[in-house]
Amino acid sequence: MNTDRSTPSGQSRVNRFWRWRNAYLIRGVDHAAVMANVMDGGVLTPRYTFMAIMSCGIAILGLLQSSAAVVIGAMLISPLMGPIVQLGFSLCVVDFRMMGRALVALLAGIALALLTAMCIVWLSPLREATSEILARTQPTLFDLLVALFSGLAGGYAVITRKGETIVGVAIATALMPPLAVVAYGLAVGDMGIAGGASFLFMTNLLVIALSVTLIAKWYGFGTGNSPQHTAWQATVIVVTFAVLVIPLGLALRNIGEQSWAAKEATAAVDGYLHEHGGSIEQMKVERRGERFAVNLVLLVPSYLNGAQEEIQTLIGQKLKHAPIVKVRQTLEASDSITRDRATVDALRVQVDDLNLQVEELKRQAEPWIALHVKNLLQQPCDVAVDMNRRKITVTLPATSGADAGDMRALRERLAPLEPGWNIEIAKAAAVQPVASDNQPVPQAADH
Repeated sequence: MNTDRSTPSGQSRVNRFWRWRNAYLIRGVDHAAVMANVMDGGVLTPRYTFMAIMSCGIAILGLLQSSAAVVIGAMLISPLMGPIVQLGFSLCVVDFRMMGRALVALLAGIALALLTAMCIVWLSPLREATSEILARTQPTLFDLLVALFSGLAGGYAVITRKGETIVGVAIATALMPPLAVVAYGLAVGDMGIAGGASFLFMTNLLVIALSVTLIAKWYGFGTGNSPQHTAWQATVIVVTFAVLVIPLGLALRNIGEQSWAAKEATAAVDGYLHEHGGSIEQMKVERRGERFAVNLVLLVPSYLNGAQEEIQTLIGQKLKHAPIVKVRQTLEASDSITRDRATVDALRVQVDDLNLQVEELKRQAEPWIALHVKNLLQQPCDVAVDMNRRKITVTLPATSGADAGDMRALRERLAPLEPGWNIEIAKAAAVQPVASDNQPVPQAADH
């Protein structure tokens, strides 16, 4: 009986909620005025293009100097909020003409901002990737949440006409610095930086626009949409968020696992050094596939025999997979000498790590070069590649009819295609059949 009474009561509460929403939220908003404001704010105008150029120019200068204050200055004048809000509202009310105008303004602003920032990087003597730049190349689920909250706040500010300027700064925080990092990556030819920042920028752009769509729907915009339009909107929002959440969630998980591995490795090494009176001068933990690479520089009172093997065992007991451990030991001395030695050892660790990576790249490149040469020759042959000596040896089969002139022509054909390589063309020796008394079988004379 309680169940029977609960259903009408629940329906009554739902009805009261919708009546409250209609009375205090939807009816309290001047929808026509809001739409007029949105239409004016997302138009491609000379002011918009000028401010986009200036904003991205200031942002890239702040990133190159690793100055957070300058980057914040770029956010204060960024005009990107207008077309993004218009894009979100156009999806809400299903107005494709408005959507087209917003996309034109966005694409024009993005293109001009990229070109400006790239020119600044080309002309700048500062070309190294700073911490401010690298921080925007590995987006995670947290970045998506920042964009989500920024978009909801932006939509609310536009609808209620309160605090639009301040919320515009929050939106610019999620958009202008990543766009400047994209320009930096393209200018210096680092596609890793450009790709990571592009993914962050597109994530923020889409999530902010869709968040504006959601808040606009909540305040009664687009109530005249057909059921087909509503289903289309829901599909776009759900699919977009799903496509973005999965890789960003995995990236956040990887960062969390790396942080956990660094914590466990630090605890294991600290426990080992506590018994020997040493300390950690520097430690770097990186993920390599399923395993972690741990590079250590230790300060010790005297050299510890077998330290690397013992530390690798201790760390391996805490991690899921056996780690790759490199240990360098520095004897304790005066502060200045100690730090100098630690710096040198840290550089040695980095050099060793780079050498390992270079050798791995060479090993992977050799079969690719051999296949490339075979495809160029388009005939049966064996190809040997020596990456260290930059030498390519091509061996034609013994049955090949190529003579010395043909082999010289092949070498001359490959030389311009593989500049800087020493290329040798040879022909395999014919195998002579052997008689039972280990003497060559006489060959019939050619007539």
